[in-house]
Amino acid sequence: METTAFNPDNLVLGDSLPPGDPHGVSVHLPRWADTLGWASLEPRVLEAMTTGYPRFFIPRVVDHLSAKLLQTTRESPKGANGRMALLVSTRRYADICADFLKKQEKQQQTEEADGGGVGVWEVYWDGNLGPIGPKWDPKSGPHEPPGEYRPVGKEDISMVTYPAELWPEAKAVWQHTEFGISSRRATSWLEQTPVSGTNLGVNKNGMRGQRKTTGREPETAKTILRKRIADGQSAPNMKTGMAAIAETAIAIRTLHDASSRETTPCVVAVFGFLYVDTFKSLTRILNFSVSLYKYSESEIGRLEESLRDGLRLDALFTEFPGNPLLQSPDLTRLHRLSREYGFVLVVDDTVGTYANVNLPKECDVVCTSLTKMFSGGCNVMGGSVTLVPTSPWGDRLRVALRKGCDEEQGWFGEDVVIMEENSRDFEERVQEASANAEFVVDLLRKRGGEKGVVAEVYYPKGSDTQGTYDSFRKHSLKGATEEGEKGGYGFLVSIRFKTPAAAMAFYDALDVAKGPSLGTNFTLCCAYTLLAHYKELSWAAEYGVVEDLVRISVGLEEREWLRKRVDKALRAAESVLKGL
Repeated sequence: METTAFNPDNLVLGDSLPPGDPHGVSVHLPRWADTLGWASLEPRVLEAMTTGYPRFFIPRVVDHLSAKLLQTTRESPKGANGRMALLVSTRRYADICADFLKKQEKQQQTEEADGGGVGVWEVYWDGNLGPIGPKWDPKSGPHEPPGEYRPVGKEDISMVTYPAELWPEAKAVWQHTEFGISSRRATSWLEQTPVSGTNLGVNKNGMRGQRKTTGREPETAKTILRKRIADGQSAPNMKTGMAAIAETAIAIRTLHDASSRETTPCVVAVFGFLYVDTFKSLTRILNFSVSLYKYSESEIGRLEESLRDGLRLDALFTEFPGNPLLQSPDLTRLHRLSREYGFVLVVDDTVGTYANVNLPKECDVVCTSLTKMFSGGCNVMGGSVTLVPTSPWGDRLRVALRKGCDEEQGWFGEDVVIMEENSRDFEERVQEASANAEFVVDLLRKRGGEKGVVAEVYYPKGSDTQGTYDSFRKHSLKGATEEGEKGGYGFLVSIRFKTPAAAMAFYDALDVAKGPSLGTNFTLCCAYTLLAHYKELSWAAEYGVVEDLVRISVGLEEREWLRKRVDKALRAAESVLKGL
């Protein structure tokens, strides 16, 4: 089992996490001021970054490839000047992104108000590319394009070109859906295709040349992953966790339209303060009508009352437990409501993990970001959708998910192979990280109380929803050393300090890797609210996610290593508090 293979003391601002890995999915932000600088787009910080979390920071190798490809589109109306491009994994994803950008373009009343400034190109492995006409009427939205998709190869990609003034909207669709290509895919293109030279040509008739295929057995890796995840019950795996959420939502939209309600909006509820991009993907990109409910029994009561009064839900999305406050929703009660009122119950178990909790008994769909603890390596992205066999929606959702959604196109083979290798000891790592997190929580809670520096520690164990969490804990663990040994409480911890200054002092003094993401084999800390909600701090605070919240994803290090670092950081926070 892998532990921290680097000394955090040697890290500097902007270093890739893991250090030196060109495909690392986090970046080191050692001081609170660095996180604030990243959130506020401070040049000092942005110029130092060699990488970043791929949804928040488009990998530089992807930018480099898109610039090269964009140079070949000069026969398009505007040429390469004033143009930008998104590279996505499939034609279907390109159509969804293009549809969103065309709508934004019309709303902004830019020069080409008919949406003509947004184009879709198919880019083939032999270096040829060609512009593709619209696949469906934008009025129908991205949820159910008519007709069949023209087959493309595993290595082929799609490109969405757009006016540079639409960059903020393009960045939003990249971030909220995770449809973009991975750094490995971009690297493979730059190293192995004609795009690395100058002979890359435009193929106007769309004919595809020969493709180079990977030799690292991604098909075998996919089969192993299906068996490893939820006993093989998962639908086609996705390239990322947010893509899994988006694809599930699109499938639900398909069911909605099939019920002869296509003229009404798709209505979903979000229960609890979910990960930021889940909410924004549903509302901003997919244009769902979304109602937000806080984690509490009274909020379930409010939801039930609304359902009795005629609210017609298509789905409810929640997390178990939630990120970042680690509260556990009453899935049993929500499941009962889903059956009584006929909506799909979708649960994200990325933080809880199937190694610790058994959720399928009380939901219809489980979505997981495999990028996190399932991989642990912090160097590859992936996602999965598990359809519960006993769900009344199971067969229809399976058909909807597979319609136009080909995992072989979406998830790059090299990424699949790395994911399979990283996840071989997944359950063992979850057990160790969960035990370490409990150890860290005990250290933190001992420094609480009236005279302590810690105001509150958010963790399933010891929370007011622990009873709910316990009802879903695994009864026995794979490889347990003691009979009846149960699943743990997870690896994620959030802390609220008595003052913002104390939080900043703790963060700055904590000698661990610091940056976005969670579920890494090494301990990773972040100033969560600044990273996720910098532009909506007041709104986040209404749900208890305060500006100075500190989140720690506890890794596999030895307990003494953790104790020394946490204790040092707590003493720094206490010194600041006493000096006020």
